[in-house]
This record gives sequence, C-alpha cells and structure tokens, in this order.
Amino acid sequence: MLYLRPKPRSGAAPLPAEPVDLGVNDSYTTVPGLPVSLGQVLDQDTSNLAAQTRGFKSSKKRGQTLGNYQEVRARHFQSLVRRYINEGANT
Repeated sequence: MLYLRPKPRSGAAPLPAEPVDLGVNDSYTTVPGLPVSLGQVLDQDTSNLAAQTRGFKSSKKRGQTLGNYQEVRARHFQSLVRRYINEGANT
C-alpha cells in the first residue's frame, strides 16, 4: 500500500514514514498507526485479489480484460504516480 498526501503549502514537507514490510500471510491489522478497521478491509481486499489470481491462472484465457472505464482509471493512476515521482526527483 502506498499513501500519498499533498505537500503542505507552507513549511517543510514531513519526513517520509518508515516502511512496514508484511509477509504474505501477515495481517494489515498489525501495522502500527493503521486503524484496525482499515487493516481488516485491506486483509479482505488482499484475500479477494488472491482468489482472483487463482481464477486467472485456472482460466484458459491469459490475463485480465478490463472495461474501458477501468482501463482509463488505471492508466490515469499510473500517470499520476509517475508524475509525482518525477516531481519529487526534481525537488
């Protein structure tokens, strides 16, 4: 998970948070500073993604087919991430 926040308009930007590495079977509810309820949602999402991956692997068709709406959102997200990374490298 990666959480991005805008820089404050004034003052110094906060220091980056310390990363927390979780193993495949670790629960997000154990992450310090993360509300337990959000950890439970992330655990459920991770479980759903694992089930989707198993489904993809058992399918004759390889890969995932997204509708145009989802594809546009995914491309836009990736574009924003690249832009934020590039802007951060230039500051």
